[in-house]
Amino acid sequence: MIGMLRTLRLTATLFASALLLLCTLTSQAAIKQCPVTLDQSDEANILDHAQRAHAGDACAQFNMGYQFYTQQRYAESERWYAKAAEQGVTRAAFEIAMLYRDKLLPGDDSERKRWLNQAAEQGLVLAQVELGIDYLDNPGDQDERYQAMHWFEQAADQGDIQSQYLLGELYWSRNSGVEFAASGDERAMHFSSDDSKALYWICKAAQSNHAAAQFSLSEAYSTGTGVAVNRDQQRLWLELAASNGSEEAKERLDDSGLPWYTRLENWGKRQMIDETAQCPDLELEATEQQASY
Repeated sequence: MIGMLRTLRLTATLFASALLLLCTLTSQAAIKQCPVTLDQSDEANILDHAQRAHAGDACAQFNMGYQFYTQQRYAESERWYAKAAEQGVTRAAFEIAMLYRDKLLPGDDSERKRWLNQAAEQGLVLAQVELGIDYLDNPGDQDERYQAMHWFEQAADQGDIQSQYLLGELYWSRNSGVEFAASGDERAMHFSSDDSKALYWICKAAQSNHAAAQFSLSEAYSTGTGVAVNRDQQRLWLELAASNGSEEAKERLDDSGLPWYTRLENWGKRQMIDETAQCPDLELEATEQQASY
């Protein structure tokens, strides 16, 4: 009987601890993103936000940061954004990074990177993309290229279309040549050139109507890079890229300078295509298994 009571007490304690942890995590997740709710034309609304911000409300603190930003009081804006960021509001950390990026606050670039890293580590796509672009500034440095790919991968895995495209482009072997990763260097092996991974991410972006990705996929079908040459698919993806604004695709499709009989032949070939634009059939479960590198 005593043993049973001890078991029940232990179970209750563990349940209570788990419930407390769940509530804490839920609370943190709830304040990761805060909408702008402050009405600058309503003094009562501003006062309410200020009172709640002083009382520790993270979203109210974020809104006060926004309020001072619009008033060009950037030091005060940073102060309130920092308070919100300390409580997990990732957009607040990103906004501070942008204040440093735009030279609205004194200090060197290390402050921008510190806040940007904080927001990126907390999962903010905007920050992850910004960091990835940062590391692309030195494309000849292999380590920085891997860093760029790491952050693009984090954002791409959250559905960011531009990151999917950029990550795919960095995977193409035509851009990096042959690479050799040292045995045991998991990050190098994960991010080494791989046309299958390039196609995987390029296709994701292309299916979301990213014009540059569609053009890149058309090129892959044209040259047989990572996929068998397929003139019909090349044409279909080229047309989609052009319809989505790719000037390069429009130029490729423009046959106005060709003789009439060549244009007629091209038209006839196009009418024979009875399929739709398709991504190659890829088996890439490994690409979706994210890891920390």
